[in-house]
This record gives sequence, C-alpha cells and structure tokens, in this order.
Amino acid sequence: MLGAVIAVAAAPAVPAAGHGGRQPIPDAAYYRADLAAVTPQPAGVGVRVDPGGEWIEITNAGPAEVIVLGYSREPYLRITATTVQENQLSQTTYLNRSMFADTLPAGQDPTALAPAWRTVGAKGTARWHDHRIHWMGQARPAAVEADPRHPHPVGDWTVHATAGGQPFTITGRLRWLGKPDADGDRIPQWLLLSLEAAGIVVLLGVGLLTRRRRRDPDPRVTSGAVAAPATDGTAARPG
Repeated sequence: MLGAVIAVAAAPAVPAAGHGGRQPIPDAAYYRADLAAVTPQPAGVGVRVDPGGEWIEITNAGPAEVIVLGYSREPYLRITATTVQENQLSQTTYLNRSMFADTLPAGQDPTALAPAWRTVGAKGTARWHDHRIHWMGQARPAAVEADPRHPHPVGDWTVHATAGGQPFTITGRLRWLGKPDADGDRIPQWLLLSLEAAGIVVLLGVGLLTRRRRRDPDPRVTSGAVAAPATDGTAARPG
C-alpha cells in the first residue's frame, strides 16, 4: 500500500464521499493516480479511477459475481449486474468509515469470518475511496522532497478481486506532477521572519519622517519675510 500508514476517510462504500473531514494530504492536487491494467479482464467488468485518487469504480455488466478484496484480502464488496453489497465484518469497511483510524481491529482473522453482506447500491456499479491508490503520508516522498518542481514516479498500486471465483488484479501507478512554485515552499522560516521585520522597520521610519515634515514650519514664515517675485519693473497689463 502506498504511503506511511492507512489513514482513513469517512466515506461509504458506494458512492465514496471523498476524504470526509480528515486532515488533508499536503500538495494533494499534484499527485495523479493512473489505471494501468485489469488482468485478466473479466467479461463485462469495467474499471475507472479518479485521477486525483479520490475513488475507484467497478461496473459489472457481466454474468459473474465480482468480489473486491480489502486491505487484508478479506471480502469487502460484492458486485453483480443488479446490486452492490458491502461486508459489514470487513476490516476495510471499518477503516473506510472511521476517521483517522490507522490500525485494524485486533482479535480475529478477517479472512476466516463469513461475510455479512448489506446492500448499499444497485445497477451493478460500486464506487469507493480506496487508500491503496493515493499517497498517504503527511511528508512528501523522498524524491519529491528533493526536487518538487519536476515530475516523479511515486509507486505502483494493486487492488485484488475475483470474478466468478477467478482472481484478477487492478493495477495502476501514482505519480507526482511537479509543482512549478515549489521554490517558495523552501524559503527558510527565519528568512521570512527577517524580511517581515525589516519591512516593519522601513514603514515605521517612513511614518516618523512624514510626521516630522508636517510639524516643521516654513522657515520663510518664521523669519517674518517672504520673498517677493522678481519683476522687470513693468506692471502687468491685462491681456
């Protein structure tokens, strides 16, 4: 799974409601999730992935029942041509619905429990937020941190499923697009504070100088004389 931990978004299985109030991933807009392949391709099964990594979608218009496996390879979703069901005992269900959870419930093997299916959708289309397809860490990947301005591959992701009992995999890639203004992120905090302090000092100096100029009287007035304009001795005549 991509990222440091399994962070959790509060989202139902169908449809996904995004990240649902969890702490946002920094620079999330600069990551892209790409669908690479569905291998082997089951008849009538279509897969789509949100480029921003918010959701993955499976549509089943074929004759076989599709089972999407969760983070511990337990049955998570069951998709037929007419219905979508979610396993209420799946640890993936727990993780996808618990805000900020980063551990699985202990004390039981999720793959050994018989699924408790609950219908959550119709028309054979399931869309859910899957933590396997996007970057999970609050820190950037090492290559991105070293050079955020340019694109980088981040990693590959895989979602496992079965169709009619036969395994198939959904694979893809996560990449960093590059952040053109990334140099601004790397300005040291002490330098920003120094520049701010210098700006305050300049503004104070300008203010004091302006006030002083306003208080100082015109020297021509305090001396009791105002210079008369120079003339050539000829009175001005109306034009």
